[in-house]
Amino acid sequence: MADGLGKLLGTAPTVPNVLDYAQIKRFEEPFAGGRYLRFVLLGVCCLLYWRAYGGALLLWWFAGLMAAQLLHYAALRSLPDAGPRQLMWRILVTQALGSAVFCLPGLYLWTLDTPDARIFSLLFLVAGALNAITLRSHLREPLWIDLGLQSFTVLARVGWVLWQAPGAAESWALVVALMALHLFFVKAVCDLRGTRVQLQARLAEQTERDRQRALTQFTGGVAHDFNNLLTVVLGNMELARLSEAPGERDALMNEAELAARRGAELTNQLLTLSRKAHLSPVSERPERLLGPVHEIAQGLVGPGHRLRLALAPDLPAVFVDPAKFQAALLELICNARDAMPEGGEIVLSAQTAPQQDGGGAVRFGVADSGSGIPGHMLKTVFEPYFTTKPRGRGSGLGLPMVRGFIEQSDGELLLESVNGAGTQVWIDLPARPENLSAPPPGSGRGRDRV
Repeated sequence: MADGLGKLLGTAPTVPNVLDYAQIKRFEEPFAGGRYLRFVLLGVCCLLYWRAYGGALLLWWFAGLMAAQLLHYAALRSLPDAGPRQLMWRILVTQALGSAVFCLPGLYLWTLDTPDARIFSLLFLVAGALNAITLRSHLREPLWIDLGLQSFTVLARVGWVLWQAPGAAESWALVVALMALHLFFVKAVCDLRGTRVQLQARLAEQTERDRQRALTQFTGGVAHDFNNLLTVVLGNMELARLSEAPGERDALMNEAELAARRGAELTNQLLTLSRKAHLSPVSERPERLLGPVHEIAQGLVGPGHRLRLALAPDLPAVFVDPAKFQAALLELICNARDAMPEGGEIVLSAQTAPQQDGGGAVRFGVADSGSGIPGHMLKTVFEPYFTTKPRGRGSGLGLPMVRGFIEQSDGELLLESVNGAGTQVWIDLPARPENLSAPPPGSGRGRDRV
């Protein structure tokens, strides 16, 4: 039961022996972000070396390195976002191949026995060590592969030096320097790995504490609400049974029925929170969705607040349950109103969302200029029964219900807030042409971001 509630709250524990390959792909992907620049610089260095010293061997090596990196990239793309640890062999093999190819020119340059070549060889050695520190310290197996290959190349250099001049003092000085440099990098990598492991352990402990707190808060809130409703129902039924006046019995039974209906409404709220509410989505244009919301909200915000509608032209239709979506927007508008007790402007907007991998989307927004949300509360405002309002003014289910509905509708909820400078809530819904049938909502692609 606790695991089920954890899933409902978005705090379910991780499954043993299942790796988060999405995170591994973010670390290991060779061309993500600005990482391709290192290959550009490496290619330029190979060209400069070819122009200065002749020989196209390094150019052929660079082509082989890029082929190994493309193979590693293909192996990463073949992995799921989460899966069993046994799939790690795919990227371990390609990583070992790429690392081995990277080590080859350093060994080749070392055997040329010229000062310039050995300087370039040491640069390759340092680059490999820095790569292990910056990119490979996040996971044990790739790190050990890199350190093993680095140790092999260092020992190969040491062996070459001693084989060429075993009795020379310069040779032994070079051997000591190489070994000291390598041991320094190994210690730095191991220290960084240990620090990362400790940090991950502390984060896991904090996540577990947050999960337990959320579960306690949620179950306590549900039990408290249903206990109050059952007390009203049972109390009124008991009084009605003891009453002899028909009119009084009818009034008591009406109170019991009203409490039971509030219980049914609470159940519907919990279903929405758990992404299992019954939805009736249709393809609807944003202006038709926001028009009624703007009219109704004018009577909710009060005279001290201004509600402004900012609607971009020619927006595509979205596939959503109109009634529940409008209720979600009204909930956000009421929260914005409560955040500005002395009055202010609330902006209800719709525009084209930034381009996403999944295609076009429409971004709806509710913004206020109120007090904002403190940074330490940003990740807890969507938890059930968490509220910043005074006692008796907030149920703590409004924002969690909005999040559950948006995620069930395959949308994305984003929260931006600066303490003392207002809050902006964005809702991104996938665009669906009005004449195109859309898949049923609730496919699990929805998410929220802070």
